[in-house]
Amino acid sequence: MTALNQSIAPQANVPLHQRITWGFGSLGTITYLNVFTALAMYYLTFVLKVDEALAGTLITAARLIDAFSDPLMGWVTDHTRSRWGRRRPYLLLGAVICAASLPAVFSLHGMSDVLPPSTVLVMAVLIAYSLGFTIFNVPYLTIPVEMTTDRMQRLSLMSYRSVFMMVGAALGASVAPAMLEFFGGDTSASAFQIMAGTLGAVVLVAMLTTFLGTRGAYSAPVETQPKLSIGKQIRTVSKNTPFVLLIGAKCTQFVALAVTGGTVVYMFTVVLKQPLTLLPWLAVSTSLTILVAIPFWKWFGRSITKRRGVLIGAGAEIFAHLSWLLVSPDWSREAMIAFLVVRGAFSGFFAGAILLYSQAMWLDTIDYDQERTGLRREGLYTSVYVFVERLGYSLGPILLGFILKAGGLNINLDPADQPASAATAILFCMVAIPAIAQVCMVLFVWFYRLPEIIKGISKI
Repeated sequence: MTALNQSIAPQANVPLHQRITWGFGSLGTITYLNVFTALAMYYLTFVLKVDEALAGTLITAARLIDAFSDPLMGWVTDHTRSRWGRRRPYLLLGAVICAASLPAVFSLHGMSDVLPPSTVLVMAVLIAYSLGFTIFNVPYLTIPVEMTTDRMQRLSLMSYRSVFMMVGAALGASVAPAMLEFFGGDTSASAFQIMAGTLGAVVLVAMLTTFLGTRGAYSAPVETQPKLSIGKQIRTVSKNTPFVLLIGAKCTQFVALAVTGGTVVYMFTVVLKQPLTLLPWLAVSTSLTILVAIPFWKWFGRSITKRRGVLIGAGAEIFAHLSWLLVSPDWSREAMIAFLVVRGAFSGFFAGAILLYSQAMWLDTIDYDQERTGLRREGLYTSVYVFVERLGYSLGPILLGFILKAGGLNINLDPADQPASAATAILFCMVAIPAIAQVCMVLFVWFYRLPEIIKGISKI
């Protein structure tokens, strides 16, 4: 590690510009992730005319390859020596790959005619998309563990990240679908291409901002540690019970997010028969409420444990998922907008608690491992954490694909002309699966306990 751009020790107070620029990276990662989650399945089925089950299988396969590469990426960053530190070189590489692969995913309608067979091409582009995310995200999430050991500073870092996550969620989950309507419609191939190119540029700017803004942030040196294989290291991680319970909770949460994220466009076009231009009402309401809620939950975190905060948030989200049973396609535009705003505000308020507290709990479990073993393994823990997130996301598309196929979705019909059985299948994915997943999350967090051996960590 050189003195040129690295601090000599973790900072007691992380500079404001580093907190903001690190958090800004989440605008890129979440935009990148949510555009794909919301629209990839829909694009493959209604634009490329790929069978629903095959589309879900292809997306899941690519994500599984990505997921299993996460621990390897963590090991690589833990053992990297460079003048930029252990993590930052991969921020730059990942930014470039992500910015190129997002437009590529939604340009397959043009490439598949030039480079057959189309299934192989689709798979290759999906893998490139997934690996780009891994290369950026694993080191990105590891950086705050090294920046500071102060509990409130970490909570502050996560609050900035949560804010930018919400902006990215709005861009990916609602602005992107609305852009399709503006550029030609939700089944227009050129509209998908323009949308993805525009948001790919946003992703590049956000990720490069993090790369440039974290210059000078502390990066722990590569330590001489006992020679353990990746398999043995992962087995030792499995003995960290609080971490195992936390990643179990996160896996179920991300199953819910993946299924609902991939279903929401189908929900609007097939079940509710509403234009995608209404989606921003839901996303903006959710995001703005989270922006307001994060400072509240940060303040409230001085009075309650992080574990209890997650339990409150996850319990409330069950009712948010069930609220979709109340809505009807017969409602007026005004009534539909009112529902979307209220539902978004309710969900956003409690999602803020889950976002803020669960991220802080994850950092606590890494500190617990260091106290327990004497080893610094931030990269390994981050990669395992991301692996579980990606595993949860991987299960979503294949579930959605096979349920849509079983429900009789016809890719040769317009979305508004689908049979009633397809609408029922979509509603099942939008309500039942995420509600069950949230119940499982509550159970995992209920049994989470962190031994009080780490100075500065509040009671859990």
